[in-house]
Amino acid sequence: MLQSPQRVSLNEERESHRSHFTRKPLSIRLMRKMARVIPGNRLRNYIYLGLIAAPRNLIRQYLLGFYRIELVYSALREAKRLCAGRLTILEFGTAQGYAFTKMLYAIRYLSMEDRVIAHTFDSFEGMPPPSHQGDRDLVGDDTWYEGQFGGGYDELRAYCQHNYPRTHAIHKGFFETTITPAFLNTLRNEPPILIWIDCDFYSSTRVVFERLLPYIPSGCIVYFDDYELLNFGSRFTGEARFVAEINSGLFGKNIELVLDKKLTFDSSRVYRFVRTGEGPRYKLREGIRSTDTTNRRLDESNDSLLP
Repeated sequence: MLQSPQRVSLNEERESHRSHFTRKPLSIRLMRKMARVIPGNRLRNYIYLGLIAAPRNLIRQYLLGFYRIELVYSALREAKRLCAGRLTILEFGTAQGYAFTKMLYAIRYLSMEDRVIAHTFDSFEGMPPPSHQGDRDLVGDDTWYEGQFGGGYDELRAYCQHNYPRTHAIHKGFFETTITPAFLNTLRNEPPILIWIDCDFYSSTRVVFERLLPYIPSGCIVYFDDYELLNFGSRFTGEARFVAEINSGLFGKNIELVLDKKLTFDSSRVYRFVRTGEGPRYKLREGIRSTDTTNRRLDESNDSLLP
């Protein structure tokens, strides 16, 4: 059957439209052309994995991946721009003090030694034994053991006292005894801008936050170092379990941990603490409006260089 010129034209338009949206990306088309001149599936696979997949994964990891020390600088720069008064960084889980000394250097580098003090809390005896089902590895049955990640308290104390005498405080002991009412009271005048959780266990994370929650201002950055390490970030275990409990209302219907996609990159480790109603607030610098702390994020989300 002959088709009318109008029908032929319509069919051609549809095919053109379909091919426009189904055409493979240039990279796929180039790889297909390469495959035609490379003999054997084994050699093709070897070349693909070694020359294409491996470099691509390396670039993704090092250029697009999350690097936790950058977060320290981001938190400090934000606080320097927006906040007035004295501020704190709180780290829970010190071990040998690698991250803690990086925090102290960042405070100095950004010339904030007169405004920010970093506190770190650890028993320096290594991991306690698991005390809750939420502390256990459900995939490989490879739960952390008692005494793992022990730290060098004396060496760290001497190093910090020599290099950063004004900006550090080391609290030795278990969280139940070192997060004291006297310490918590200091947070009223020196609120935390960054809470760094490296507790590994769900039970330890919960002990920390049960004490801290009334003193955390809205907008505070909360970092969970081991969020994805235990059971792939399952809501049943580890630090991820505590985040899920907060957001389910277990600790109050007026608080939430909001994933900060701008700071967390390809991970799920960085959150903003948000509270409705009465509660601690940061003292803003003169000339900074309370709406500036949120409007700046809206401005930055407009990626276009054009109006």
